[in-house]
Amino acid sequence: MAILDTTSLTQMEFPTAATLKLPPLPIKRPLLLIGHGTRDAQGRQALLNFAAAYAALDSSRPVLPCFLELTGPTIQQAVEQCVERSYIELSVLPVMLFAGRHSKFEVPNELDRAKTRYPQLKFHYGHHFGITPQIIELWRSRLAQLDYPEYNPRQISRSDTVLLFVGCGSSDPDANGDVYKIARILWEGSGYSTVETCFIAITYPKLEEGFRRARFYQPKRIIVLPHFLFTGVLMKKIIKSTAQQQEQYPDICMICLPEMGLHPQLFSLLREREIETQQGLVQMNCEMCQFRLIGVK
Repeated sequence: MAILDTTSLTQMEFPTAATLKLPPLPIKRPLLLIGHGTRDAQGRQALLNFAAAYAALDSSRPVLPCFLELTGPTIQQAVEQCVERSYIELSVLPVMLFAGRHSKFEVPNELDRAKTRYPQLKFHYGHHFGITPQIIELWRSRLAQLDYPEYNPRQISRSDTVLLFVGCGSSDPDANGDVYKIARILWEGSGYSTVETCFIAITYPKLEEGFRRARFYQPKRIIVLPHFLFTGVLMKKIIKSTAQQQEQYPDICMICLPEMGLHPQLFSLLREREIETQQGLVQMNCEMCQFRLIGVK
């Protein structure tokens, strides 16, 4: 059995200003969008496309994309562009799913470096995407589409299906715990046999162990849900591993969902996060953050 192509699930959701109505911005302040960064050219372009699409929804202020590491433009280069354009105040949003080391520690450090060079600048740093109704609805709508005959030709029931939720993996236990939380929220009331959670990098259980645990329930179908915003090295590794599992276990239908991509729910969420930076409403749940706990000791 060949693995089903699910790329069309992202192609039907590209939003435009005419189809997606966003609440107005209280302040027309430039926005700096910071992605993690990747050595994968398609992954890098995905963030740039995401920023361009978001900017096209509202041209009342500039949107400048940049990356924390691995590729450019870097945060410092983007800040230099802002200085050249005489911007003094900036909203800054991490285009990241969870509050791990990158959004809690490394991005703020880069902003502090920039302020040392340009003390006239004022940054209004916003919240990561997190666990939100928009993202839950995004994945529920994608999973609902997998019940259609074109993606489920054998009409395998949800009760015979295991959901395998794949996170990136972090050195921050707080972020890894959020991966388990969102996986559980998605599974509750879904009708799937069970959900297994695993990671593709840094922490455990790894993807291979996730597949082994999923097969333990003797399912007729395994749906792999990579909790990723964009494509990249890790996303492609998950797709490849799913195809290998399909070859190794042909009696189990394996299907891998694509990354979130340019989904309307993400742009709605991003607008909420941008408005929060302008109204001073940003709240971080850092009680379990290892960096805070280390500082308390």
